[in-house]
Amino acid sequence: MRKSKTFFAALALALVLLGAGLAYGLLSPESRGGYAPTAPAASVEAEESAGAGNAAAPDFPMLNADGETVRLSDFQGTPVVLNFWATWCPPCRGELPYFNEAYADYGDRVAFLITDLTDGQQETVEGVRAFMAENGYSFPVYYDAQAEGAYAYAVNAVPATYFIGADGTIRSYQIGALSREALYGAIESLLE
Repeated sequence: MRKSKTFFAALALALVLLGAGLAYGLLSPESRGGYAPTAPAASVEAEESAGAGNAAAPDFPMLNADGETVRLSDFQGTPVVLNFWATWCPPCRGELPYFNEAYADYGDRVAFLITDLTDGQQETVEGVRAFMAENGYSFPVYYDAQAEGAYAYAVNAVPATYFIGADGTIRSYQIGALSREALYGAIESLLE
């Protein structure tokens, strides 16, 4: 009798754990606290952080501060710093002062597309606006509200920064936080 109770208890526990694992797997990445598209529409294949050669930068729509749709291609003819970030990301928050400083120094020659991964739940437009005001940042923020940019660039970790030439090709990129020196160096390379 005791062996059968132990067996049924172990079986019940195994079924509960199996059910929990299946439910976890079915949940979206956003509901698990992450932000990771599962399959990119256009893969950006490039060499390790050093450079991307001349790969065309995938175009995608995003919202500006006024809620208007703009596209990456709207900035063709101007070098672009494209950064994917979120307020909940400590490394993102750590590099934002460098982006603010670089925007003040280069904003008249380089388009800064500091693009928030706005999922409407964990990351909202209102929350980002409050964060920007609280920190006194002046660079423009764009919102990837439909995850089209994250999908196009296969963003599965933030921050992720792409340096795009005026011709629309990816010159280099960095997954992870940038130092001030690395950011300024990549911008100078874009302007050469």
